[in-house]
Amino acid sequence: MLKFGDRLRAARERKGLTQVDVYRAIGLNNKSLSRYENGTTSPDPDTLRDLIRLYDVSSDYVLGLSDEMGYSRPSGSSLTPPKLSEDAALLERLSSLPPEEKAKASEYVDMLKTLSEVKSGENCVDFKKKA
Repeated sequence: MLKFGDRLRAARERKGLTQVDVYRAIGLNNKSLSRYENGTTSPDPDTLRDLIRLYDVSSDYVLGLSDEMGYSRPSGSSLTPPKLSEDAALLERLSSLPPEEKAKASEYVDMLKTLSEVKSGENCVDFKKKA
């Protein structure tokens, strides 16, 4: 039977996430996650809930009550995942792209960021000011 940390690692790997992806998605320090997965420490209830939602596994699996990973939310459930899990889903989609496409996506993100800065006035030169 798998231990708690092994179950967390298996659920993360099944979802195709790295520890860095988890950090970006829910703000969990990768050292903390590593300690959870190695069985050195355990997450607080709120962090455990966020991990279960991010990994989309049943709490019974993570807690060792079942050997079936299942899903954390039944279909049609009103539970909402952590806000940043959308970022993790995007990272997951990007990670499956070939290197050339990843480079294009990165350029596009840079362009969108610059456009946003220009629209907000953060990235503009005021030509009316005297040098």
